[in-house]
Amino acid sequence: MSLAAERALGIRRILDRRFSLSALEEWKTKDPQWWSCARNEMGRGLYGEAMREWRRLEAATEDELKAELAAIAP
Repeated sequence: MSLAAERALGIRRILDRRFSLSALEEWKTKDPQWWSCARNEMGRGLYGEAMREWRRLEAATEDELKAELAAIAP
């Protein structure tokens, strides 16, 4: 596996652990009407925060990314 692929998987693990990103994306895709409704303001806010964190992690050094992964380890 390439370093880029390993980074992408690591970032995804971090975001899934911290924000349940997979679940948010599933809700966004499967029920766009609910996703857009006023009652889901919190979900959209969490998703936005996850996307900002994704950009931050993409710019992180290898050592920073390793530290982030270590922080989520059980």
